[in-house]
Amino acid sequence: MTITLNWGILGAGNISGQFVHDLLVNNVDPEGSIKHTIISVGSSSASKGEDFIKSNGIKTSNNNGVEAITEEYDDFYKNGKIDIVYVGTPHTFHKEQVTQSLENGKHVLVEKPITLNAKDARELIELAKSKNKFLMEGVWTRFFPSVKLIREHIFEKKTLGEVYKLFADFSMNFEVEKLPTSLRGRDIKLGAGATLDIGIYSVTYGRILLDDKLGENSTPFDTKSFLSLDPTDKVDHDSTILIKYENGKQGILTSSNHTNGPDSFVRLEGTEAVLEMWSDNPARPKNFKITFTDKSKSPIVFEEKNDYNGFIYEANSIAKEINEGKIESSVLPWSETLLVMGIMDKARLENGLIYPQEK
Repeated sequence: MTITLNWGILGAGNISGQFVHDLLVNNVDPEGSIKHTIISVGSSSASKGEDFIKSNGIKTSNNNGVEAITEEYDDFYKNGKIDIVYVGTPHTFHKEQVTQSLENGKHVLVEKPITLNAKDARELIELAKSKNKFLMEGVWTRFFPSVKLIREHIFEKKTLGEVYKLFADFSMNFEVEKLPTSLRGRDIKLGAGATLDIGIYSVTYGRILLDDKLGENSTPFDTKSFLSLDPTDKVDHDSTILIKYENGKQGILTSSNHTNGPDSFVRLEGTEAVLEMWSDNPARPKNFKITFTDKSKSPIVFEEKNDYNGFIYEANSIAKEINEGKIESSVLPWSETLLVMGIMDKARLENGLIYPQEK
């Protein structure tokens, strides 16, 4: 049986283009059991939407015979052919856009972070429940094949032995000082800052690799944080969150807009082996290597090689769950989204970073 999901793409920027790329590559696989059809691109102007369709190569030949259209927001929300909306806009717009999508009877996949804070996220979750519609935060990292394999090695096979310490870093040198404060990456009114933009991935690794439970069932932990707030734009461009679980496992979870991170953005240390992860983007964990303390054992190496950016894994998972009548993801349930949002809320509170929308 073939599952088909009809998408509306909200936001005609780079991240939406990367997401669409994966849907189109998937569609030309003759053996694929899941097909993703792009119905409409919602944008602030028709010309921007049309440019998006053209520049990302959305054609009837790779879109299940359907010609995608572009619509301004009001018409987009009301389009009855759309099953699910992908929200690829800056996170300060997420709450309103997800609300409008749910109110108009659409399922929603919204880019991370789902909102500015856990309070707003909780309100969206309650709305999704009331509308009986699927809602998920787009933390695509959790859906990669490598993550499933790694968690099997850590928690089931105990390949690393007893795990005690994690280093996870997502850092990119944006040359912040050269950027105007009006750009999204520095504008506090647009939710700028390393923690919400990229630090969420470091926190996610702290959850994926140190705990085999999710959300409300998670192993109890405590966190402490240090954010460096820029004196000009007042947001954090350097972020460190320390996490300690009650079973003794610890993680140092860092992010920065000032420096480039190491090639191995994750290092997980166990009594029997060390796990390292690398990729061109710490958000997409395509490769890993497990090196044993016992040098007579050959390393375990996994490298993913295909034409996908990696968004297809969450898209296919969502298609299956919606087809089964579910309204939340089993891989990333709402309680886990709220838990991670709570960690970042606490970090910002501890360091005095409050966004204008929260005052």
